Amino acid sequence: MGRIRLGVMAILLLALAGGQTAWAACRSGASLTLLHFNDFHGQLESYTDSDHASPVGGIARLAEAIDRVRAEKGSSPILLLFAGDLLQGTLTSTLFQGIPDVLMFDRIGVDAAVVGNHEFDYGQDVFRRLAAQVGFPFLTANVLVQPDPLPTRPFALFDEAGLEVAVMGLTTPELRTATHPRNIQGVTVEDPIETARRLVPELRARADLVLVLSHLGLAGDRRLATAVPGIDLIVGGHNHFLLEQPEVRGGVSIVQAGARGEWLGRMDLVCRDGRMVQSDYRLIPIDADLPEDPEMAREVERILAQADADLDEEIGATDVDLSAKRALIRRSEAVFGDLMADLARSETQSDVALFNAGGFRASIPRGRIRLKQVYEAFPFRNELVVGRLGGGQLLAALERSAKLDPDDNPGGFLQVSGLTYSIDGDRLASAAIGGEPIDPERAYTVVVPDFLAAGGDGYEVLKAMTEPRMTGRLISDMLIQAVRESGRVSPRLDGRIVRLGKEAES
Repeated sequence: MGRIRLGVMAILLLALAGGQTAWAACRSGASLTLLHFNDFHGQLESYTDSDHASPVGGIARLAEAIDRVRAEKGSSPILLLFAGDLLQGTLTSTLFQGIPDVLMFDRIGVDAAVVGNHEFDYGQDVFRRLAAQVGFPFLTANVLVQPDPLPTRPFALFDEAGLEVAVMGLTTPELRTATHPRNIQGVTVEDPIETARRLVPELRARADLVLVLSHLGLAGDRRLATAVPGIDLIVGGHNHFLLEQPEVRGGVSIVQAGARGEWLGRMDLVCRDGRMVQSDYRLIPIDADLPEDPEMAREVERILAQADADLDEEIGATDVDLSAKRALIRRSEAVFGDLMADLARSETQSDVALFNAGGFRASIPRGRIRLKQVYEAFPFRNELVVGRLGGGQLLAALERSAKLDPDDNPGGFLQVSGLTYSIDGDRLASAAIGGEPIDPERAYTVVVPDFLAAGGDGYEVLKAMTEPRMTGRLISDMLIQAVRESGRVSPRLDGRIVRLGKEAES
């Protein structure tokens, strides 16, 4: 790992640059290997699913891949960067609140990480503890917290064998809507493009390579690349997209490497004519062809054994795949969404149930269901809230869901029960309860996760619920009880959500 220079002195030096726009020139022949991954979501162990018959991912295989590159490069400089979303999505991440994850990141030699939208899911105090555990910095230039600033930095400067590398972190504004509102008290998220416009010229004047470590998503990275001169490379995350080769926008390369440690991106750069340019790029698959690092594998086994001690109990079965795949549950009606919304509406005797698709974090395949799978599917420990909502406000919530771009796999897309709604392009075409259009003047009883009741995913309108009542009922516990009582579940699609026109399902 290269020598990192952080903090007040670095910021003062940049301030002295006074907005200079001259570009630093690298030394001819200087080289750098950049390794990157993103959206790990607590995936310490390898996993299989409907897309992978043999194990993929896992920190032990990822460590082996990184060690092989280091062995190949010898003393040549390498930077290992993580593009956000360390937490949330596995049982171990939930039970241990990310401590094993962040410690293992330190052990594999992560040089810098950007703050993702899930880094505050267990609260700001937990994030502070995580950041204090490790030697690498968490970066974000556009997230400010008052009155007590977080232990983050806007950028890091690395001296890699005489090569000056600037790494600036940018976090998606969705941070304010994609975690529970209680987790972002005092948090301000500045516009990432305006933030970059302010800092990049100063970084450009000092560094041979200016890199943005981004958790903005691909669309945000594209906008950034074309709007802010002086950026060489954007290492991205958030969408879980797999870019086999860098996407170039405005002369800026953008990379992203899937999710859950299934891929490791590798870019080799060399100095030519005073500029660092790409000489090679490849994605390294983290699959069964890679052996596991033995020491890391033993540590993962110890952590899993601790977590699994009481969670291997089988509670019933499902006759269908309960899929939480983003391209399904965040775009259209899904059987998992139908099941959970129906259970919540039935249990609370409500007129309507609304569930944000982003709350479904893992699929449960057809067959026997274990407790562990339920907690992995619903790691947020969200509670059901019941209240009264006007028909006009209910329509406004559905309109928000309809306008979300399905290509972004939005977590705010609403799965529902007790109503039907259709979407035409980006607008709400119709919405009905019991076959009758929703009456804007009528009040309905609505049940939602507490995340939505608090305005999560941008649903400020749901904060207008009157007579809100915390039920004390966790979503995960609701599913566990239902499966135990029935023995098996068999949800089926019934057409409650329909897309019209060119986006209609084929």
